Amino acid sequence: MLVLSVATTLSDQFLCVEETPTDSSSPQEGLGLQLAPSDSTSGDVRITNEVEQSLTAEKWLLQLHEELDKQGIVLPERINDDELRRFYIAANGDFSTLLSSVKKTVRWRQTYGILSQEELEVWSNLVFWHGHDVNLRPCLIIRLGLACANLRPDDKPRFAQAVVSQVEYGVLHLVEPQNPQIIVLMDCDGLSPLRFPMQMMRSIAVLLQDHYPNCLGGLFIVRLPPVARVIIQTLTQVLKPVTRKKLRILGDDYKKVLSDYLETLPNFLGGHCNCSKCSMVGKNLSTSSEAGARAVAWQSLDIISDDTVASLGGDAHDTESDLRESCEHLLRTAIIGALMCWIFIAFIIVWYNP
Repeated sequence: MLVLSVATTLSDQFLCVEETPTDSSSPQEGLGLQLAPSDSTSGDVRITNEVEQSLTAEKWLLQLHEELDKQGIVLPERINDDELRRFYIAANGDFSTLLSSVKKTVRWRQTYGILSQEELEVWSNLVFWHGHDVNLRPCLIIRLGLACANLRPDDKPRFAQAVVSQVEYGVLHLVEPQNPQIIVLMDCDGLSPLRFPMQMMRSIAVLLQDHYPNCLGGLFIVRLPPVARVIIQTLTQVLKPVTRKKLRILGDDYKKVLSDYLETLPNFLGGHCNCSKCSMVGKNLSTSSEAGARAVAWQSLDIISDDTVASLGGDAHDTESDLRESCEHLLRTAIIGALMCWIFIAFIIVWYNP
C-alpha cells in the first residue's frame, strides 16, 4: 500500500508537469490572436489620418469652387486645379487674396483679346517659341530691340498683346505637366535708350505676374545697351521678389551663359540652329514687309476692347509718356554730370589760385 501510494503521487506530479506548458501556452496563443487585429487597426488609423490630412489640405480648393459657383463665375480653359494651386501659392495661402486674384484673372480673360495662331503669325518675326532649356521648359524669344526699332508707336500695344498671347499658348500647349514653367529670352539688340518702352514693359510684367503666377522659370535679357541698364532697374521694382530672383541681365558673355541653360541657341544670337524659325527670322524688317505686317495686324485686330488697350497702356499718351520719361531721365543725368564737371573745375581753380 505504501509503494502504491508513492507511485500514485509521483504519477500525478508528472501529469501536472506535462499539462503546465500546455496551459501556459494558451494565454500566449490567445494574446497572439488579439495582437493581429491590433496591428491591422493601427494601419487603418494611419491611412485614415493621411486621408483626413489630404482633405484638410485641399479644403481651400473645395471652398474656392463653392464660392465661384455661388457667384456664377466660370473658370476659363487654362485655369484647372493645378493652376489654382499656383494661385494659392502666390497668395501665400490667404483665401481672400486667392479668391480676389482668381476673380480678377477671370474678368481680365473675358475682356482681353488673346490672338489666334493665324494672327500670331503676323508677329512671328518678333515673338516666337524656340526649343527648350535643359529642364525641357519651352523657351519664348522676344526680339524687343528689333520691335522698337521698326514698329510705329501705335503698333506697340499689339506687339505686347502678341507677347501675352504667346505666353497663353505656351502654358496651354507646350509646358510639361511635371514642370509647367516657361523660359523667356529677351533680345534688346538695336534698342535705343530714348525709345525704351517702359510703360509697355511694365504692363506686360504686371499682367504676367497677376494672371500667370509661378509660370516663369527664368527671364534672360541680352544685348541691353549700357545706358538702358539704368532705366530697366526701375522696371524691376514692379516685379515681385520671387520673380526678381529669376531675372538675369547678361553681359558680353551671354553666349556662354545661355549655352549652359538652353539646348539650342538661335542663330541671330550666335548659335548654329537651322530650324525653320531661325531661317525665317531676319535681322531687320524691310519697309514693305513692315507695312504689310502692320496692315494685316490692324485687319486682324480691328476689334479690340478698350479694356485690352488700357491694360497694355497702349494709347498714344502712354507712348509719349515713355519717351518723355526716358528723355527726362537722360536730361537729369546730363545736368548732374555738367554740374559735377563745373564743381570739379571750380575746385581745381581754387586749388591752384588761392
